[in-house]
Amino acid sequence: MIPTFFDPLYALISIAIILLSALLLWWFMARARTQHRRTWRPIPAFDALKGLVGRMAEDGRRVHIALGTGGVGDAQLPILLSGLTVLRYLARQGAPLGVVPLVTVADPTTMLLAQDVVYDAYRRKGVHKYYQPTDVHMIAPDATAYAVGVQGEVNQEAVAANVMLGHFEREYLLLGEAGAQRGLVQLAGSDTVDAQPFMLATAHNVLIGEEAFAAGAYLTGEPRYTASLRVQDVLRVLIVLVILLGVLWKTLLG
Repeated sequence: MIPTFFDPLYALISIAIILLSALLLWWFMARARTQHRRTWRPIPAFDALKGLVGRMAEDGRRVHIALGTGGVGDAQLPILLSGLTVLRYLARQGAPLGVVPLVTVADPTTMLLAQDVVYDAYRRKGVHKYYQPTDVHMIAPDATAYAVGVQGEVNQEAVAANVMLGHFEREYLLLGEAGAQRGLVQLAGSDTVDAQPFMLATAHNVLIGEEAFAAGAYLTGEPRYTASLRVQDVLRVLIVLVILLGVLWKTLLG
């Protein structure tokens, strides 16, 4: 019998997990504020983002970032937030130079968030008068149409690097191949297994699995991001232990 949310035991376990997560998050945030920045295992894809906008700007060229087909109200919100974190990082690199990334999205809610991120990067540097809303393009809500539209943006001569982080499925191959044919510097990450083989075949740096959700901790080092990553690690270990204990219980006691 599958438990429902209204079963008392299931509800109690859910509340316990939420409270434990909140407590761990508070604890790790408090420690992050008082300790030196934690050293994480190297992820080459994030290392490649450091100074990327500046290197492209030296040649008078731009970075393109595709945020995928996810929207605010979708199940793909976590990977969208990770993509926006990368956009924020790149936009703050480029704002002092007046060269922020060219952004393509497939959802109107994502477009508004991306525009706000880019504007905030200009505002923080006191150069918001250079902000251009057209730096963020909404292509189409259909996945295939979006990928075809992104191809046109990637094929612009001014684009020299292509960052693709968001919800992509098999349509990713259309935009990933476009960048590969031009020899662009490419970074890719997605929350779907279907896109992973195509990413490995077309991108220089690929975020594998849960690496795509660690952008905030790796790029900014802010306590809220590092604490969240630590909580995920703890919960993952606890889940594995519970599974092992369940198997032992079933094996030994039937």
